[in-house]
Amino acid sequence: MGLTNTILIICGVVASLFGIAAFLNPNFARWINAPGGPRLKATISLIVGVIIIIIGLTIEMPQA
Repeated sequence: MGLTNTILIICGVVASLFGIAAFLNPNFARWINAPGGPRLKATISLIVGVIIIIIGLTIEMPQA
């Protein structure tokens, strides 16, 4: 696993944490740039975070 994959996993975890925080406290939803209410923004953030984590774990990105 290269540096790119590690960065993708970290970004996915941060996005997922924003989603969880938006579920718990709707004021965090203002930081998420997506249309809709706080619950929709939190759901979008969680889904995108999980997708980024899966990509980071399964696809081997080439080093530059």
